Amino acid sequence: MTRSLICSIVWSLALAGAAKAANVTPAFPNLPVFDSPINIEDPGDGTDRLFVVERAGQVYVFANNPTVSQRSRFIDISSRIELQGECGLLGLAFHPNFEQNRFFYLFYVRESPFQSVISRFTASAVNPNFADPATEVPLLTVSQNGFFHKGGCIEFGADGFLYISLGEDGTPDNAQSLTTLKGKVLRIDVNNPSGGRQYGIPNGNPFKGNPNGYREEIWAFGFRNPWRFSCDDATGDLWLGDVGQNAWEEVDFLRKGRNFGWPLMEGGVCYPQAGSCDTMDLDIVLPVATYPHSNGSASITGGCVYRGPTVPSLYGNYIFADYITGQIWYLDPDNNPSNERLIVDTSLNITAFGTDADDELYFSTFEGPIYRFVETTTDVGTRPPGITALRAVHPNPFSINTTFDIELESEARVTLDLFDVSGRRVATLIDKMMPAGGHTVIWDGRDVDGRVQPSGVFFSRLTVNGAPAGTLRIVKLK
Repeated sequence: MTRSLICSIVWSLALAGAAKAANVTPAFPNLPVFDSPINIEDPGDGTDRLFVVERAGQVYVFANNPTVSQRSRFIDISSRIELQGECGLLGLAFHPNFEQNRFFYLFYVRESPFQSVISRFTASAVNPNFADPATEVPLLTVSQNGFFHKGGCIEFGADGFLYISLGEDGTPDNAQSLTTLKGKVLRIDVNNPSGGRQYGIPNGNPFKGNPNGYREEIWAFGFRNPWRFSCDDATGDLWLGDVGQNAWEEVDFLRKGRNFGWPLMEGGVCYPQAGSCDTMDLDIVLPVATYPHSNGSASITGGCVYRGPTVPSLYGNYIFADYITGQIWYLDPDNNPSNERLIVDTSLNITAFGTDADDELYFSTFEGPIYRFVETTTDVGTRPPGITALRAVHPNPFSINTTFDIELESEARVTLDLFDVSGRRVATLIDKMMPAGGHTVIWDGRDVDGRVQPSGVFFSRLTVNGAPAGTLRIVKLK
């Protein structure tokens, strides 16, 4: 039996209209830029430090001060990291009792054996800004087959248990199978190991003690690539952004034991989009918000509920972004979903959000800097200082050649780079001074060494006088 699922019942993002009166600015302009940062965490120990995770395997720590100019390397596990595709060091969480036990946890993908690994490490009691990689105690490993859809977020919930997101490893059917951990959000007890494991299964886990061989660690399932989730400490609610396939990105409000639909559904519609799908008796939970790829977006970065003091107009709203466009939105959980609006359009590749000890919100960017929010007196919805100049790419998708259209308001230094999905720079199409006006540049699908690139997804990034000026997603066909 089939049941039609209509997208109109989902909270669809309205991007028109007045935005919140907020903008973004570099949070620590004197720090060296980070290399592909993907996580920002406060340790919760009263020291007012921030920790930034680099995908290549290093974690840095620095004083939470806007004038800070120095950082320390907290831990380096780069020798253990697989970096192809969407692999890497992907998550960091501090134990709720970190001030006393010095325990913290990392989620990474290692090369040999090819596995996702969640491990506990211990920070030095003598030097709080250093942790020895030799203190590693692996808690959980999950064999991997491909280089994409790894999830990688780990956070302690308000209940004190560790929550873990795992992508479906490029095999959609994993998300619906309860005998694998892939495509799931897990909940484990790191304080009370049992059953020969380095962790226990908390009471209340929906499949604890089941006779069917279902994994007892599972808290929720039906996810494609749950890249980032967060816990709202004021309510205990868990919010998650799940990266879509062809047409929709989604925000999910996590619920115990519930099925979030992938691959039967993408966003709030059936997948493939045939109008109806067999979802009877599956207890599927619809997203609380979706947005389409038709606006140029293609990869949600899940965020946080804002509880900080700096931007009162954002208080209590869930803040999230799209990695491709750099647009940042808010969702008001307590009011009509038609009030959802754009906060600011940054053109930055936003990789993660994080909060400090005062619940102030920050976000990291593929470009390297860390940003924060500031209150303004006007409706925003515009980019930070810089020229919006990357207008279009056509055809897209393409097979042989594609053309970029660029518009400059004045003479400027222009750089147009191309990256693959792993963040590797494939080619630089422009790097020079250019006059005002319209310009076009053609990409023939080759890298800097003249090698034809395989089919897949690529990202173009334009900078003008050193400021981000546009990012577009490109699909190359065979």
